[in-house]
This record gives sequence, C-alpha cells and structure tokens, in this order.
Amino acid sequence: MQEKRGSKFLRGIDLYIGSMILVLLSFALWIMRLFKSAAPKAGAPVLLVCFGAIGDLVILTTAARAVLSGQSVYLACSSLNYPCAKLYEDFYAGIAIIDINRPNSVLKACQKFKIKRIIDSTQWANIGPIQVAYASLFGGLIYSIGFRSNSVVRNASYYQVIDHSAEIHEVGNFMNLMGDGEIVRSNDQVSALLPKLYKNINRPKNGKVLLHMWPSGNRSHLKAWPSSYWQELSRYLVTQGYSVYLSGAPGDADLTRDFIMKSGLPLINLAGTFDLQSLSHFFSSEVEFAVSVNTGILHLLVEAGIPVIGLHGGVNPERWGPLGSNAISLLPESGHFAYLHYGFEYPEDDAQAYSLDKLTVAQVIGAIETLRADG
Repeated sequence: MQEKRGSKFLRGIDLYIGSMILVLLSFALWIMRLFKSAAPKAGAPVLLVCFGAIGDLVILTTAARAVLSGQSVYLACSSLNYPCAKLYEDFYAGIAIIDINRPNSVLKACQKFKIKRIIDSTQWANIGPIQVAYASLFGGLIYSIGFRSNSVVRNASYYQVIDHSAEIHEVGNFMNLMGDGEIVRSNDQVSALLPKLYKNINRPKNGKVLLHMWPSGNRSHLKAWPSSYWQELSRYLVTQGYSVYLSGAPGDADLTRDFIMKSGLPLINLAGTFDLQSLSHFFSSEVEFAVSVNTGILHLLVEAGIPVIGLHGGVNPERWGPLGSNAISLLPESGHFAYLHYGFEYPEDDAQAYSLDKLTVAQVIGAIETLRADG
C-alpha cells in the first residue's frame, strides 16, 4: 500500500467514492451532535491515527513526545508501519493495527483502549476521516481532531480542524494538530521546541558510514540519486579509510549485491539482514554518519541521533527534511526541485519531475567535510 499511496488511481477513488461516504457520515454526525456533545475530560487517553508512511510515523512521534508528554497516548497505524511503531513502545501506551479496508478498524482501537479523543494525522486523503468519523459516530460521539482542507465535507467529519501549512516542516504541523492551535508558526521555532534533536552530539569517530540508496513510495525513482554517483561517493569514502555499509529492505538485497559487485569495492551489504529494531540499534551504536535519499530510513537515522546528509530532489527539505543540528539537507544545483507539499505533486513528465542528477558528488563530499569539521 505504501508503494501505491500516491497513485492517481487510488487518489481518484479516495476523492470521489471517499467523498460520497464522508457526506453520509458527516451528515449523520451533524444530526447526532444536535442532541449530544463530545468534550473529553482533561488528561483523557488520546489515540493518534497514522495512515502515512514510515517517515510520517517517525515525525508524528517526534511531535507527540514534545506536545503530549505525560498523557496516555495510543497509536493506530497500518501493518506495514507496525515494526516501526514498536520502536516507540516506551512512549505509546498501546499500539493497534488498522486495516485500510475495514471502516471499523479505528473504532475497534477506540473500544480497546477506551478512547474519547482521536487525533487524525491524515493530511489529504479521505480514508483517515472516514475511519475516524465512523469511530466517532458509532463509538458514542468520540471527539476528533484533524487537518483543515479545501473539502467542506472532509472538515465536517471532525469536531475540530487545525490549519495545515505548506510553509513549515511537517513536525510543526503535527505539533499544531496536537496542541489545538498554532504552536509552530515558522521553522525558526522548531529548534527550541525540540531541544533534544538540536543538541550537539559528539559521535565516535569509528570510521563506519551508512549509505541508504533506495527510496520508496509512489514514483520512487524520482527520489533516487544516480547509481554512478553512489559509486563515486563510495570510492571516495573507501579511499578516506571509511568502512561503508549499505542499508535497504529485503527487496533491495539483490540490487545492493549487484551494486557492490559492479563497484569492486569492499562495501558491506546490510539490506534485508536486520529487522527494523536491530537496524535502529546498529544506527545508534555503530554509525558515525550517514548519507540517505529522502525516505523513512532518513528520519529513523535522525531519531537515532546520527549525523545525516539528506539528498532531496522534488522533496522540499523545509517540509520533509531531516531535523536537528546534526543534519544537512542538499538540493540539486539546477532543475525543478523542492516542489512537493503532500508528496504526490510530481509533474507528469519524468524529465520535468527529476532533478537529482543535478545534485553533485562534490556537494555531498563538501557536506561530509562539514560534518567532520563540526565533529
């Protein structure tokens, strides 16, 4: 589902069929609200709903730790994101898996955890508000909060709507969503609100570097840095005395093996060898710094306190880049870049949509030298 979440076909189904379902649910909620109010008591358990990808879940959790600390916070996420969610069992009071095909999934999570307040992190799709509205309607009018959109029907499915800004990082939008208003108005505020991420960390100089070459999601090839550039960067790192590790999902194992064979370099293939828990531990304990395309692993590296260099093309790092004082975001020197707001606004023509070939190896080497100097 993560691979398809931005496809035109599924967006069309979500928009047209989803809107019709929301009309019925929103009308039923409007009638019910005439006779009954839903105001949760202060400190009541809250359910965070995340239908997004791994990166969304990591950023959402970062925001939740800052805004909802001390409260009983539960999480409802997809089965694909459950391994990532388990990394945060120290924070979440409970985690439920939601099925996108079952409209009562969120309701069941609310019943299981005795929830009276839902915060839906879905930014644009209708599937989030559909499940949340269903839970609110059949769960005794559960109080729900979601992002404001251009859809009147979508907005009506929530009790409270919060503005979703294209001008701030998504962590700021999530913090505003959880804080019932404007906690973050500009990215200049983020460092003060997330001091842990902006604290200078002296990582051990053990010479272990992680490269994550494989993006995921809809039209993932538009987030990929050219293989020849990765080869050149790998040669530079090896000649500098670094041990170079390549991470990836199980499906990336063969691609990574082929890359290593073509390079003729002593690179170490980690793709598919670790589960997410073990990979996160490896990040925290072993990696000196990392270079990654913009994908979920990039945000997991930040969460683990690893200095990272993020490679961005269409992705706008001001909206979706790695956070913290130990992160460097790079953009192409020319071409069409940093234009994504929700994540699916690619031009139809790949030649217009792709610009990562304009992000040079020299830029990355310069960023590496900056990290080494700062460390």
